Amino acid sequence: MSIPAYLEDRDGEHRLPLRPPGTREESHRTSAEEAEREHQTFLGTLKQTALELFDAGPINGPTDALEALKKIQRLQSSTEAAIAYIMADGVEHVSESFNDLISTEHPHSADEETAAAKSAACYGVDRGSEQIINSNFIAESSVALRESNRKVSKRMFHAKGLRHVCKNTLAALAAGEITVKAAHDIVKFCQDLSPEQISLMEQILLPMAKTAPDEAIYQRARRLHDRLNPDSAENRQRNALAARNVRMWNDEDGMATLQLHHSADVIHSINNSIKHVASQITDPKDSRTQAQVEADAFADVYLNGWPGTEAMPLKPRVSITIPALEMLANPSRGLAELEGYGPIPLGVALKIAADAPSFQRVLTDPWTGAAIDVEPKRYRPSQGLRDLLRHRDQHCGFPGCRRPADSSEIDHIEAYGQGGHTTRQNTHLLCKQHQMFKHALGWKVLACPDGSKTWISPHGLRSITIPESVSNVENFDHLNDHCPQRPEDETTPVVRLTPETRRVLSLDQDEDLPDTGTG
Repeated sequence: MSIPAYLEDRDGEHRLPLRPPGTREESHRTSAEEAEREHQTFLGTLKQTALELFDAGPINGPTDALEALKKIQRLQSSTEAAIAYIMADGVEHVSESFNDLISTEHPHSADEETAAAKSAACYGVDRGSEQIINSNFIAESSVALRESNRKVSKRMFHAKGLRHVCKNTLAALAAGEITVKAAHDIVKFCQDLSPEQISLMEQILLPMAKTAPDEAIYQRARRLHDRLNPDSAENRQRNALAARNVRMWNDEDGMATLQLHHSADVIHSINNSIKHVASQITDPKDSRTQAQVEADAFADVYLNGWPGTEAMPLKPRVSITIPALEMLANPSRGLAELEGYGPIPLGVALKIAADAPSFQRVLTDPWTGAAIDVEPKRYRPSQGLRDLLRHRDQHCGFPGCRRPADSSEIDHIEAYGQGGHTTRQNTHLLCKQHQMFKHALGWKVLACPDGSKTWISPHGLRSITIPESVSNVENFDHLNDHCPQRPEDETTPVVRLTPETRRVLSLDQDEDLPDTGTG
């Protein structure tokens, strides 16, 4: 049994016996000799293993391959230990000087500093609080590691747990003696325990973790946690029930998953009910598998109500961008864009659109795919701009953030109060959290002529983001100050003005496309 994904969200630093920031001695060396000793501890094995792997030369047979795999496992463990050591110490050090950093790392004018202070007050944040410093450092680490904010947040949980709570586990991980999974499971099941109980858990589990499979360590850690946890099983179940939720994530090939996390009796009741509904479908001509029938029954029940009831069907709300020229050219191979998901087959999009109550035209760049204008009909300019940004950006524009357009707001790249205009060039979508990062925590964003954005973190890290609707970045140039170069004439697509094309482009039968002067 593996760790269910939804349980990961319940992990939290507040459940570990962490001392307050500034009192965590592990992150504050008292001498250069101590600093060098720790450097060797956390990076020495990593260096030695990498050299052994390289010096062994090319693989010559299965024995060499297996030996190389063992070294790679040690290398992965040592690398993860180094990341934990660096992240835990890094956030501890930045907490001592974050306010000074915001005002000195990227010099602000007096007006900008006043505006940042007002923004911090507006968002109700203390720029020196542990929570703000932690979340900001996680965002910067996400840029450095090129990983999602959620994954790096989980890394920080493990980093602090290993560095400040499970020190013996970190030492074993740095030496390559245990796997990353075993180390993370030990930290996970040290939550809600006292330092003495954690020491006992390490004493029992670490000798086994050097040879046992990860699954065995997970199961033993879980059982040991339940025995040592002073909280009653009833209280633990009550707290677990408080974390019930519904989650959705996108999969490949036009699929997605909906997950309900609830008490066992509710889940089993729902599962039994779905199986009962599916068992009533006995059409001999139905070629679906049992799993397909159950999945379809579950979807039908949710959208249309249980059989025999008069529940009002739920009309799904989706937004689809269908490229008109692809639809005319080759509808069997074209791709449309499902908002919040990405590309789906054009045929599927046309079936969904068949029930759409209305359409809205979106003008896209034929080379890059980026949305560049939205039909203004029936919309005030502000609504038209929001529609454009929703189609162009599709989600929050902060590096690595995927909060959808409906959870984001229009933000001015150059502040409106400093002369920035409310135009498509000077606006983008940002969620509430990353508006606060930009306006109160020293993050900067620059709009580049090619449509990309360059984000600069408080410590000077740079990350380039591109609007989600852009599908072709071949001619983008993020370094030089000019727009993407268009393809040569011989690669320019040719569109014939057939009656169908005129209809899609809203041209009269005797009207030609305007001359753009490009030949």
